[in-house]
This record gives sequence, C-alpha cells and structure tokens, in this order.
Amino acid sequence: LRLRYSLACWLAFCGLLLCCVTARAAEIDDSPPPLSSSRDMLKLLGVLDRLDAVSDDADFPARGDDLLWRLLYAVRRFSLVDLHRWKQDVSPEKVQHDPGQMRGAVVAWRGSVTRVTVEELPTEVAERFNLPRYYRSELTIAEGSPPVVVYSLAVPRGWNIDGPLDARTEVRGLFVRLTASEGAPVVVARRLAWYPETVLGDLDMDVGLFDELSARPDLTADDRECFYQLLAAAGRAGARQLARAVPKEGRNAPVTPLFNQPDQQRGRLVELTGTARQAVLVRVDDADIVARFGIDHYYEIEVFTDDSQGNPLTFCVRELPKGFPDGGTITEPVRVAGFFFKKWGYRQSEAAQERPGKQLAPLLIGREPVWLETPPADQRFANGVFLVLFVVLTVVLWLVVLRLSRSDTKFHKQVAQRFTPPPSGSLNEIGLEDQGGPFISSPHQSAATKEWVRVWKSAGPRLAEIERRELREMTDADRRRAI
Repeated sequence: LRLRYSLACWLAFCGLLLCCVTARAAEIDDSPPPLSSSRDMLKLLGVLDRLDAVSDDADFPARGDDLLWRLLYAVRRFSLVDLHRWKQDVSPEKVQHDPGQMRGAVVAWRGSVTRVTVEELPTEVAERFNLPRYYRSELTIAEGSPPVVVYSLAVPRGWNIDGPLDARTEVRGLFVRLTASEGAPVVVARRLAWYPETVLGDLDMDVGLFDELSARPDLTADDRECFYQLLAAAGRAGARQLARAVPKEGRNAPVTPLFNQPDQQRGRLVELTGTARQAVLVRVDDADIVARFGIDHYYEIEVFTDDSQGNPLTFCVRELPKGFPDGGTITEPVRVAGFFFKKWGYRQSEAAQERPGKQLAPLLIGREPVWLETPPADQRFANGVFLVLFVVLTVVLWLVVLRLSRSDTKFHKQVAQRFTPPPSGSLNEIGLEDQGGPFISSPHQSAATKEWVRVWKSAGPRLAEIERRELREMTDADRRRAI
C-alpha cells in the first residue's frame, strides 16, 4: 500500500512539472514576427542592408557588384499574394521625388514596352544564383518622361527581343533606385505582364501566362495563376460581350483542332453549340484567389457537339442561367463562348466510364452559357394543335374568298353578255339615255333588238341597286372621279 501511495505521488509531481514546463514554453515564443512589408522580406533574405547602401549617383549595376543578381534571386521568393498585398499606390513622379523612402517598396505601373534586351551571366554566377539569364526592358509610362528600367526574370515569348516593340504591359516589382543619367526609376520584377490589343488584353488578362502552362494533362501549380486570371477576365466581360466578340471563323467552329492541336489554340475565342450533360458547382477555398479576384465558385460543364464524336468539351464558367439545372444527369441544349485554356484529363463518372483512368478533353473558360430552352412535351403538343388549326382555317378562308370571287366574275360576265346591243341596233334601241321617254323606233329594228330592249328594261332596277351599292363602298375621291 505504501508503494502504491509513493507511485501516485510521483506521477502527480511529474504531471505538475510537465504542465509548468509547457506553460513556460508557451510564454516564450521564439517564432519570427509576421512579415508586414516587402522590406521585411528583403531583410529576412539578407538583401535590405545592401539595398539601402546603394547610391543613385553611381552606375547600376556596378561592375563586379552582385546586388542585382541577389535582388533577382530574392524576388523569386515573393509570391503573387505578397506582391498584391504589399503593393503601394504610388506614381513614378512620387518615387523620383523621394527615392530613399520608397526603396524596396512594391510598385505597380502600366505602360508600353519599347525595347527588351537579354543579358547573359557568366557560368559561375549563373550556377551560383540559378540564373542563366535576365532581361532588361524600357517601359514608357508617360510621354516626355524617361522610360522606367525593368530587370526581370522573364518576358512574354511573343515579344521581339533586341528589336522594335510596342506592347501594353504592367510591371509589379521592387523599386531599387534611380538611374544616374536620367533619374528614371529602376525596378526588379519576376516578370512583365502583357495585355495585347485583343479581346483578352482588353479584359486585363495577362496573355504571357500562357507561356507558363504545364504540358501535363493535369491542372498543376504552374497553371493556377493563368486559370484564375482567365476566369476573372471572362467574368469582367458583359453578358453578351464574348458572343459578339467571337470572330466569324470561331462560330460553331470545328472541334478537331481543339483536340489535336491544343498548343496552337491557347487563348482562342470560340462559340460552340451542343448539349450539356453535366453542370457541377466547384467551390474555391483559396483565400488569395478570393481576395485578388473575388472568385469563390465556378461551374464545370461538359458539352457534347455534333462533331465531337461522343467526346465532351469542358467549359468552366462563372455563372449559369437562371433556372438552369445542375448535376451529372442533365440534357440541355446550350450555346457557349469561351477561351481555349489547355487540354486536360478529367475522370469520367462510373456510369459513363468504359476504361479506367482519365479522359483527355479540351478545357475552355467562359462567362455564362446561353440556354436554348425547349418547351415541355404538353406545351409542344398544344403548339402543334394550334398550328394545325391555323393552317386549316387559313385554307377554308381562302376557298371561301376564291368561290365568292368566281361568283362575282360570272355574274358580271352574264350581265355584259345580256346587255350587249346587237350589231344592227343603236343605243336608242336599248334606251340607255332615257328609260322613261318615248321609244324611237327604227325602220330597220329587228325582232332580236326588240327582245334586248325588253330584257334591259326589266333589269334596270337591279342594275341601279348594284350601282348604288358600289357608290356606297367608294371613297369621296373615287366618287368625284366617277362623276
């Protein structure tokens, strides 16, 4: 019993000692404070002191000085989220006014690139910083001001290196110093964005991101920024803007190139008509995507066209039409415009899966499909009945009008035949001038003429009634012309 008591006391003492040590460790937090600015990041990377010591009067980069290479190496550690949250809304003029205060700050400027050159590094330096080359660009922001000098790790492949160039761009990077000759800002950045004079460029889509897409059929980390930027650009388009912007050759375009030539189709705008057999909601949980683009969801639609040979095309769209059904068992006719992204592999549903693994399909990104709604079966039946009745009534009415027209024509012909005077008679013989006056007989009057006169007199009241009826139907102008 004494042994058990001693063991219990020892365990209680050890538990109390452990609680005290844990509480003390919680009070002492040796973790570094959270980074609040780009200068904190540069300090953490060991570059800030060297940057603050730079003079604006000396050449940059100085011969034998590795500060530029260190900055290019350090700027890789800045994520897109870091550049977004640490960006300062300052103009080049403000930076030129107080360059020492702004050194190391993240700036974002738009302009036009007029010249790009590539700079090769010595083999030893390239291996040391894992930097085989870098690019020097001249960015014109305002007319009359010296161009901003940008050193970057990459530029879009579509630019003309070491030649004439005029490309809309944006630089988002670290301000370093002013040039000694013109006092122009110098910026170090990961890359330069490209907004060409196209539909995508007008929607603020960095087309240069297509250069970074992975060749793998999966959506990788290299594809992430391009995918969400393209989805955000499609969301900025108007309800019918994409459909109106589709070129003639892109309307109901053949889908074969989208399957067989994906690398040549990147960024191409097409409009396809087909049947949507799946519409699935995809939630976006990445905080940086929600913060930068405001995207918290999108829809993934599988569309089958007449020439896709039973293979689907995947559209990722921002919204669905009101009332559009979702799920994996729908059959809805749609017309949707979108930009080709890449060829990707998707996993088929168990019901449709013939072979295990993934199926390759074109992936396009748009804003919203147009729902080509079909009426329900009972409504289609009612519409058909109404159409048949309308056709029958139209035919009956046409027959009635035709019969009446023929009757009037026959009547007029009969009257004309009955009241045509014979060749041997005269107008006085049929009494056209005065029916109530004396009858002037002719010595040459025949029995046939006398019979015509008798018939004319008997039909006089009927002809008068027809004339009155026609006068009532005539307009005032017609009456005056008749008189």
